[in-house]
Amino acid sequence: MDFILTNQQKYGDCNQEKKEREVQMKNRQCLLLTLMAILLLIAACSSNKSVTVEAPPPPSPLQLAHAYADSGATAFTAEDYLSAIKYFSKSREYYEEAAPTASPTDSIEVNIERIDLNIALSYVNQGNEDASLGFYDDALTAYQNAANIYQSLKPLTITPAERDDYLAKLYRNMAITAQNAKKFEQALQYYDMVLTYEPGNEEILNIQYHILKDDIKDQDRAYKVLKDYAEASQDYQAYLILAAAYKDSGDNATAEQYYLKAMELGNNPDVYARVADFYREIKNYTKSNEILTKLIASTTDKSTLALAYRVMADNYAKLGNTAKRIEAYDNSLKYEESAEIALILADHWNKQKNWDKVITYATKAINANPSNAAAYLLRGNAYYMKKNYAAAKADLQRIQNDPTYGKSASDILKKIK
Repeated sequence: MDFILTNQQKYGDCNQEKKEREVQMKNRQCLLLTLMAILLLIAACSSNKSVTVEAPPPPSPLQLAHAYADSGATAFTAEDYLSAIKYFSKSREYYEEAAPTASPTDSIEVNIERIDLNIALSYVNQGNEDASLGFYDDALTAYQNAANIYQSLKPLTITPAERDDYLAKLYRNMAITAQNAKKFEQALQYYDMVLTYEPGNEEILNIQYHILKDDIKDQDRAYKVLKDYAEASQDYQAYLILAAAYKDSGDNATAEQYYLKAMELGNNPDVYARVADFYREIKNYTKSNEILTKLIASTTDKSTLALAYRVMADNYAKLGNTAKRIEAYDNSLKYEESAEIALILADHWNKQKNWDKVITYATKAINANPSNAAAYLLRGNAYYMKKNYAAAKADLQRIQNDPTYGKSASDILKKIK
């Protein structure tokens, strides 16, 4: 070691500086190589490392509920009701899942009701489609599914009355479908359900009666169903139907009993008119007029009053009471213009030679029907008999070419100087 040091010292400072420069050069080359190695390593790491992208959050139950509702609406519009039911049902599930954390503005309960209504309507339309193809069992199943939904609703966006109206119409569909399928007992049950929403519905009671009488062929039960319902409901319409059923069977005594019961429960113009017609049909015109008098006292409706008096007049005609007949017709005209009734009265007073009344009623007939040739003849003749020849000529000349009354008019005109 001492030798190396001595030798180095021996060669002088010049050699020493040269050696230092060479060392520095080598050191810089090593540094560059080291830096390049580091950069290459970083580049290699960068090319092999995967970039992490944050995944979006999954859709919320509320978003899924809306999406499935949209899909259900699309399927419904395409008349794919089974798919619509599937999508709407899934939407309902997600609305229920969303409910615990939903805000009031999300209106979960309202949306669930709307979805329920959509499902019910889809079942109804599917039922209609099945029924039209003769798949009655499938139709009844679909209708029942809809009925179950309507019955479970606690109305929010619809009223209870609207819900009940949906149910009444739905049970009608079910009853008709059951009839078409010859399932008459089942049809009767569905019509019973209709009656829970439409008590005393005359049409439904009549249908039930005829199913029992004509399809099931059980006349006794047909009467009993009507009687039981009438007694339970104390509905005058039910008694009217029961009375009509006995009348049609020829049992007028029992029919009268139930007509009177109906009148007792429902003293209104409709009942009085039905009972009065019953007595007319069995030719008890006096009793018919008694009931018509009650009808007249029960209403202020002009057309009803006019009709009642006309029927009463016809009853009096059948009883041979001309004075009362004319009085009833006269009362009828007080409530309603009628060329026909006015002409009847004008003709009556013409036969009585009461020319003033002929003119009065013939004029009423003409006012109601300006082309009434018979009325012009009666009035023209009345004017002639009163020696009002100018007025007579005006009426008679107007109809002298009439095919029916022209000759009579011309004969009177010849007498006028």
